[in-house]
Amino acid sequence: MPSVTAHLLRRAVRSLRENVYLSLVATGVVASATLLLGVFLVIVHNLQAVTGGWERDTHISAWFAPDIPVERRFELKEQVGAMEAVSAVRYVSEDEARTWLAERVPEVAPVLADLGPDVLPASLEITLAPGHDDPEAIHRVAETLALPEFDGLDYGQQWVERFNAFLSMLRILAVVLGGMVALAGVFLVANTIHLVVFSRREELDTMRLVGASDRFVLVPFLVEALLQGIVGSGLAIGALAVLHHGFLVRLQAAVDLGVAGEPLSFLPWPMVLGLGLLGVALAVTGTWAAVARFLSKVA
Repeated sequence: MPSVTAHLLRRAVRSLRENVYLSLVATGVVASATLLLGVFLVIVHNLQAVTGGWERDTHISAWFAPDIPVERRFELKEQVGAMEAVSAVRYVSEDEARTWLAERVPEVAPVLADLGPDVLPASLEITLAPGHDDPEAIHRVAETLALPEFDGLDYGQQWVERFNAFLSMLRILAVVLGGMVALAGVFLVANTIHLVVFSRREELDTMRLVGASDRFVLVPFLVEALLQGIVGSGLAIGALAVLHHGFLVRLQAAVDLGVAGEPLSFLPWPMVLGLGLLGVALAVTGTWAAVARFLSKVA
């Protein structure tokens, strides 16, 4: 068995040397398909970071009734802050609310001055903890805050429901597009390898005539595909890193592409490793499909 394995490995290495051009073409196709998948993963990764930031910003505004004393307001602030679903609570006084609105909408400053100091109520700005930002959890917190001391609540229920529906659609779309990109990569690699196999049909016909089994024919091609996949994936990951750090980061700095304060980031190492393994899998799967199709025709 070891001698057979060594023979198959030698055949694979010799074939790579004897068919340098075709091997380079196959490696380039693997690298291109892996790079395409990498670009897709970078986009999805950054979209998840952005939408995750939006989810973390989910909050509830609870406006105090005008006759609630300040001491009671801060007691409620402590009670609300102790809730499991709440990560932070900020008290906003009437003056702070007026200043905030006047800074963002300067046109209303004269109107606020005419209406007096108490035109805007004091409030608690409540930031929800991670895991409590879905519509059901927000609604439960809002029900808990339905106290006589609060004159009204605002948590954008319709916006939250639409946003969660958008996230669900985005995740489904990402899975569908990812599957389509992966299938396109396998199709591209398989057809390229099929051309490589067809160019070596005389060698394969000779092997079949002398009694070589399908496995004996297939294994060296799979070994070649493994090596091509490793090299192609490495090239794709390197090109993706250059594209990200050399182009996207500079473009972001030039035109401020950060969304919701989140910078465009590269893939974490587990995803980089997964991308490399995916490139190898593309090469091996495409080669297996191409050789199997050729062998079925000559059987």
